Amino acid sequence: MTVRVTTDVDEAAVAELVRAVVGEVTTATANQARRRAPVDNGPLRASIRDSVAVRGSTVVGEVYSDLEYAAYVHEGTGIYGPTGQPIRPVRARALSWQPRGGGRVFARSVKGQRPNPFLLRALRDVAPGPVDGTVRY
Repeated sequence: MTVRVTTDVDEAAVAELVRAVVGEVTTATANQARRRAPVDNGPLRASIRDSVAVRGSTVVGEVYSDLEYAAYVHEGTGIYGPTGQPIRPVRARALSWQPRGGGRVFARSVKGQRPNPFLLRALRDVAPGPVDGTVRY
């Protein structure tokens, strides 16, 4: 005795379901990233955006900030960043800055800033499965 089952799959409905799930995770990640972002005056937190796009047969969710310094905050700088080298002046003998409430500071080099991977942590908080730590710029 042979039993045969035939099914029809509505590919458009499946694609829309996948897009909806990716959209939910992307929105939740962006909201969590806003909560986790370091706050000084707030522009980094306010700059976090999310989008969902269908590229061929792939649904891609993106959470990002287009502020130039966002990558430095996320990945770190100097000895803590991708180069692993102290920050030294390029066209002068010393670095110079003025911290809040203090006098001018001069230094021949600085260690840099430790990374604060708030986007990756946000994704790990809300993702339904394991997360790869790969970052793209």
